[in-house]
Amino acid sequence: MNDDKPRSTACGCNAAMIENHFRAAGVEFLKGLRLLIDTSIQELEPKPKTGSKITVE
Repeated sequence: MNDDKPRSTACGCNAAMIENHFRAAGVEFLKGLRLLIDTSIQELEPKPKTGSKITVE
């Protein structure tokens, strides 16, 4: 009764494929969080001051 073959699901995926899928999804989720945090930081940082105009004769 001991099968040496990895189990597959109805879609034909095995455990390693599913694990890789969830790992990749986790990475993409963390990248999205990083983007949200970076955007929030940029909004909180003071804007760089622009130079003032002077007239030169």
